[in-house]
Formats: sequence, structure tokens, C-alpha cells
Amino acid sequence: MKRSGNVELTARERLARRLRLERAARGISQEQLADLAGLHRTYVGSVERSERNVSLDNIEQLAKALALDISVLLAPLTD
Repeated sequence: MKRSGNVELTARERLARRLRLERAARGISQEQLADLAGLHRTYVGSVERSERNVSLDNIEQLAKALALDISVLLAPLTD
């Protein structure tokens, strides 16, 4: 997915959008996801707002909590 003006999303922005989409699709809150991933709820919120430079370990924890392969969270988005 591209921003208006044909500017590519950064990996951090793709992760944030995908994480929010996948979490919402499962009907779980940021707090529930944080509990499942062993992370703090405010951390998950900041990841979804692209405010964090997330470690691979934490991306892996979030992916496991959503029962996804880590690559899904980093994959390019389609319109």
C-alpha cells in the first residue's frame, strides 16, 4: 500500500497497519494482544502508531500471539 503521492510505506508503518488490521480482525483489544504477547499494553499502542522501532523479538512475540508467521506482519499491504 502506498501513501498518497506514491510514497512507499516504511517497514515500521507496514507493521503498524498490519498489526492493527490483524488484531481488529480477531476482535481483540490492544490490552488483550499485549497480554498474549507478554508485552505492556501501552507498548502495543505505540507500535500500532508507528512510534516504536520494534525489535525482531517483539515482532515475533506479536506474530505468535496472533498465530501468524512473522513475515505476514511485515508483508506489503495491498489496496
